[in-house]
Amino acid sequence: MNPVVVALVIGLAVSGALNTAAEQEVSPAAAQSSSATQSIQQLPAPAPVSPIGTANNAVQITNGPVVENVTDTTAEIAWSTNVNAGTMLHYGADPSHLDLTAGMPWGGLTHRVILKDLKPNTTYYFRAESSQGQGTGTQAQTEQTSFQTKPAGVASQLR
Repeated sequence: MNPVVVALVIGLAVSGALNTAAEQEVSPAAAQSSSATQSIQQLPAPAPVSPIGTANNAVQITNGPVVENVTDTTAEIAWSTNVNAGTMLHYGADPSHLDLTAGMPWGGLTHRVILKDLKPNTTYYFRAESSQGQGTGTQAQTEQTSFQTKPAGVASQLR
């Protein structure tokens, strides 16, 4: 078969424009004469895709943060995101200096951080952050909020 005809047939097959008659094996002369009379089907353009890192697909905190299981020296804080993302919590006893951090090696969709060695009966301020949202390279963080540890020797009231 003529290489030009082969390229034309392959090109039409890839674009999905071959009709059943053209898919049948034909002689080179018949292929040359019928290719001039075939109409090429115009396919609809694909829907536009948002660029990576835009508001349409950026990491978002979809639930939380929720303070769980507070004791006199520990607390758990959890939140969820719409895409896999990192897990970092900035916290401290001074609302203007959240200089302590806790996190997980790699987050996921559900994020849970356990804070240890906290002082009893103390208010702690924190801000949850999920960065490097999978496929987006974006970051989300919550507003600063707080919780208070229990007095010394008091166990958590959560079961």
